[in-house]
Amino acid sequence: MLTRRRRRTILICSLLAAITVFGASAAHSSVAQQSPNISETLIPLEGLDAVMLAQGKEVQGDMKYKVTRGRFQYIFANAENKAAFEKDPARYEIQLDGHCARMGPPTNGNPDLYAVHNGRIYIFGSEECQTLFKTSPEKYLEVPPPAKAPATAEMIKRGQELLTKAVETMGGASKLDQLVSFKKSELRGNNVKINLQIAFPDVALVETVRPTFTLVSVVTPSESFFKFNNSARPMTEADRTAFAKDLNHDPIVLLRARTKPEFKVWAAGTDKVGETTVERLEVELPGFSTTLGIDPATGRVLSQTYRGRGPGGVVGEIAINYSDFKSVEGLLLPFKISATFDGQAFPALSAAIEAAAINGQIDANSFKKPKS
Repeated sequence: MLTRRRRRTILICSLLAAITVFGASAAHSSVAQQSPNISETLIPLEGLDAVMLAQGKEVQGDMKYKVTRGRFQYIFANAENKAAFEKDPARYEIQLDGHCARMGPPTNGNPDLYAVHNGRIYIFGSEECQTLFKTSPEKYLEVPPPAKAPATAEMIKRGQELLTKAVETMGGASKLDQLVSFKKSELRGNNVKINLQIAFPDVALVETVRPTFTLVSVVTPSESFFKFNNSARPMTEADRTAFAKDLNHDPIVLLRARTKPEFKVWAAGTDKVGETTVERLEVELPGFSTTLGIDPATGRVLSQTYRGRGPGGVVGEIAINYSDFKSVEGLLLPFKISATFDGQAFPALSAAIEAAAINGQIDANSFKKPKS
């Protein structure tokens, strides 16, 4: 007879992976799987007491002592452990909002495939993810970067000058800020086609077309979901955050965000993109940071570097170079993207833009959730 863990693993591994469309998890969707029903409330961790498990002890919980957090109902061995969980749930609950600790959002974890690291509980989308994580957890966990030295007034002033020049070179503040819609199609180096549609200011759709399936990710002010085979799965808050973070890496979206009060920029020295010397422009938004390489002579954004997930879910430095600039309805856009991960070629994010449209017609039905 199959154990509960084995039954769930078989079910999960029979489903196709959902992937982020701009992020690195597009490179390894064959290993990361989605949970069957994110809205179902489940007893995770094979019914073990999460407080004891965080201490390295496997003790069966009792249904008399239970707490529901999100989609998980935790059970405890006694009232004391239940009280400890309720006092500090962030410490004892499954981390990363229940996403796979190796792959990150939007890949959900199987609640019975778990591991404890530094007193925190993580779950995984497959047994392979669990095994690899246990071998080297620090490779897969995104940790806050070390604090940067405060930017001086001169660095901030130069940063604003570079930002202004980049905006003017792209097409000007008026043109950029009055965008109604943006569409583009790109072919990735891993035989994946990405179709992006944005209806500004807050509706976006990304269609990921693979040889074997198509996945659509939709974010609107009222609801956000993944769509596959005319059925939908709602996004969690972590999914939405990951989607927005990936979308911010698009130069159009990022430069439009400069008017937000929380948008921060400052100059941070120089670098090289090929034979061109660029000035580094540090950009920060809440929960998001990246570094743009701007050619001071032309104002073109020639590169972008940031921390993200690469092949196999490993966290490292992603570097993107932009080239083959073309004018589209008055906006100067790069049509070639070359990416590396920790200095090695990264086909999952390298792309050739096949088509781009500014203020074109957007089909509102594309953003609707299937009735089924």
